[in-house]
Amino acid sequence: MAEKGKGGLRGGFRVFKLHVSSENLPKLKRLFRDFADGKTRTKGALCYRDEWMAEWENVLKMHEEAGRRTMPKPPAALLLVRFVLPDGSVRGNNAAPCVIDLRRGELRIPSYGVAVSLRGSIVEALIGENGLEPRPDFVLQVTRRGFLRLIASRSAPRRQSSNLLLICMDENVAHGLFTTLISFDGEDVEVLRGPTFKPTNAARLRRVAARLQSIVRKKTASQLFGLWVTPERARCLKRSANGKEARLNREYRAQAVAWLRKRIRDTDAEVVILIDEVVEETAKSGLVRRAVKAIRNLADYEGAEYLPLRASGKHCPRCRVGGVEVAPRTYKCPFCGLEWNRDRMATFKLALTYTKITKNKRLEEALLKWLNEHPRALLS
Repeated sequence: MAEKGKGGLRGGFRVFKLHVSSENLPKLKRLFRDFADGKTRTKGALCYRDEWMAEWENVLKMHEEAGRRTMPKPPAALLLVRFVLPDGSVRGNNAAPCVIDLRRGELRIPSYGVAVSLRGSIVEALIGENGLEPRPDFVLQVTRRGFLRLIASRSAPRRQSSNLLLICMDENVAHGLFTTLISFDGEDVEVLRGPTFKPTNAARLRRVAARLQSIVRKKTASQLFGLWVTPERARCLKRSANGKEARLNREYRAQAVAWLRKRIRDTDAEVVILIDEVVEETAKSGLVRRAVKAIRNLADYEGAEYLPLRASGKHCPRCRVGGVEVAPRTYKCPFCGLEWNRDRMATFKLALTYTKITKNKRLEEALLKWLNEHPRALLS
């Protein structure tokens, strides 16, 4: 059972954003006001109000200490949830004011007349979440503007298995996340190349947004790519460019997390996620670090071990000497002749580093044996 904490629950989280029609927005805004005032139409809606009040008081205190004048936004209201599963069974607290009917694909809050249709992909995902062991805890967030977020939270226990799956991920500032899957059955290893998740090149969007911001500051119409743009129009275009960049970045993180979730759920082996984290304080490395934060959260949710390490892809793992760069990001050992791609080798070296930390000699020997049998496997 996940513990209560900020946002209602603690542990690994999975967030489902629900589309709300204009018809339901006023009803949900009324629900939020009633929750804040402690006068909801059902007692079950006030389960998390004490926690919400403590968080709201903390927000006000931090706002006052910062010396800001504008009123801060209150945290979202938190509601208990119960589910009606496709077989008709009910899971969750009977006093929950929110009902999610997975047979009809609908979320209902009867006391406020709210009925929200759920997309088929969300219904399918929620059916899967309710089938997990241990089952996640759920809480519905209602914002002051009437928007909805369903939060699933759990702290899954680590798997105990004789088989091991290492998911090695090399985090590169300019090239994204390189992934390699290494399965170990106690005797031999199987090494599979995973996908490379490249962050969207948003440099052009940032340059355009900077140009638009300069027009806004001048407060006079200026030319942009040969067209005259007013400050008002520039402000709208800048908002649009920033929104597109944020959307592309979210998609990049979502792709990596979705692939990783499928890999973990498709195996019964003990799963360890090894990742080489960057330290450069740049905009793009910040983007990659946000993806890593999402991966760490996923590991808590799915019961996998998350282990950040450092590994260099420039050194030969057999001779332990620096390689010679013979092509862009391609190296060759001057002693044994082994050739490799720098990013792909970094993922392999993560596994070797893991064997030293865990003192797993059999895994180390199996990895080096595989490398001797496949000397060109790490070239791509």
